[in-house]
Amino acid sequence: MKKQAPPRPVCLRVEKNSELTPNMRRIVLTGEALLDYPEITTSAYVKLLFDLQGQPLSAPPTSKDDVLMRTYTIRALDRQNKTMSIDMALHGNGSEDGPASHWAKHAQPGEQILIAGPGKTKPLSENYDWVLFAGDMTSLPAISAYLERLPKHTPGYAVIKITSEDDKQALTKPENVALVWVVGDEEELADTVAQLPWPEGTPAIWAACEFAAMRGLRTLFREQRQVAHSQIYISSYWRQGRSEDQHKIDKRKDAEAFAADK
Repeated sequence: MKKQAPPRPVCLRVEKNSELTPNMRRIVLTGEALLDYPEITTSAYVKLLFDLQGQPLSAPPTSKDDVLMRTYTIRALDRQNKTMSIDMALHGNGSEDGPASHWAKHAQPGEQILIAGPGKTKPLSENYDWVLFAGDMTSLPAISAYLERLPKHTPGYAVIKITSEDDKQALTKPENVALVWVVGDEEELADTVAQLPWPEGTPAIWAACEFAAMRGLRTLFREQRQVAHSQIYISSYWRQGRSEDQHKIDKRKDAEAFAADK
């Protein structure tokens, strides 16, 4: 079967840019292309396209070498009203904040940006007795979307590392999913998860965070808790001190090394 070409990037415009918490903004995009936008899964993502100077693109680049792409979860898609919401964690200051974070801080209604996608990630396992989500502010939008869609009697945990106490959000979730906020270093995410009482039965685990924290969680789940591979989705969304492009290389090498050690 011939492999389908990915959908062409579409140009959307900013409808609203609002602060959710001090370190996260919600960007609502709109455009006619959303009326028949492809079907998406929970935690599906898009790539925001910028030029090499960090300015948002409004037309396709002539070469892949002339574009910077930054990946974000689709928080909500409303085809009828032609809107797509993207929650974006902020980081850095001035020249250190990167093109996407800088854009999220300053984007004004009416401004345009090109987006590619949608892409999809591995879903939560369908067979489980309880759930465990673990992540930081970069994966908070995806975790929020999953929690909203869980059956109302689902038990488990959602452990989320945030930048400050003021970054806590009111999340829609099953009553029996305990929400645990972690304010501190990235390493504290894995430490907090390790200290949780471990329920009986089969867990479905979804974790995404900084690279080093991901590796700590992976060791916990696979070696200490001996959770089956089929029950785990785990990924690093970023790495401290590395750009997204550099992180992709690190991520690939890590995955290859991990597979070789099995």
